[in-house]
Amino acid sequence: MDNNVTKNLTQKTISSIIWKFAERIGAQVVTLLVSIILARILLPEDYGIISIVTIVITILNVFVSSGLGTALIQKKTSDQLDFSTVFYSGIVLSLILYGILFFISKPIASFYGNEQITWVLRIMGLRLPLAAINSVQQAYVAKKMIFRKFFFATLIGTIISGVVGIIMAYNGYGVWALVAQYLTNVTIDTLVLFIIVKWHPSFVFSFGRFKRLISYGWKLLVS
Repeated sequence: MDNNVTKNLTQKTISSIIWKFAERIGAQVVTLLVSIILARILLPEDYGIISIVTIVITILNVFVSSGLGTALIQKKTSDQLDFSTVFYSGIVLSLILYGILFFISKPIASFYGNEQITWVLRIMGLRLPLAAINSVQQAYVAKKMIFRKFFFATLIGTIISGVVGIIMAYNGYGVWALVAQYLTNVTIDTLVLFIIVKWHPSFVFSFGRFKRLISYGWKLLVS
């Protein structure tokens, strides 16, 4: 019995590694092709604005997607209550951070002397609530070692967002083509996982579970 369990675990691990590798390679190849096409259509200024905005959102995104998701994976007995607790706490945190981002976007734009950054930040900042949802989905997939789900979700999102970005860039939308590509990617990824992954949040929340998870997760967040 132990040999069978070990064999099944080994096969599952190897399969997960293969699917994860295929997902990364597939996404990188598609992203590279899309980037080459977009680089021939868009202006350097468009990429400059996106670079500034991405830095700000990436920093805020660390608070949303790091820590609690990993705590779910590391906890041996994570159950529906744990996942739902992290889901709702992540949503609340992401909305608070988005509210802060909304109000500081104008000073940031003024600092860089480009008013267009204001609304680019506010629109791209919508990624934060999506990232909160997606981080729990990813934790569930990693916990169950069903990385095949990642492959389909990532590839579908990358391809569709690439097509959206190219079409908008070709039609003269400039920086908004990159914004649309960015948001479409994470939106499609999240929706596909919502459809193909069995886990969905329940209307339950535990402050006790939250405290235990955050006691471990904050260390990962700081690191």
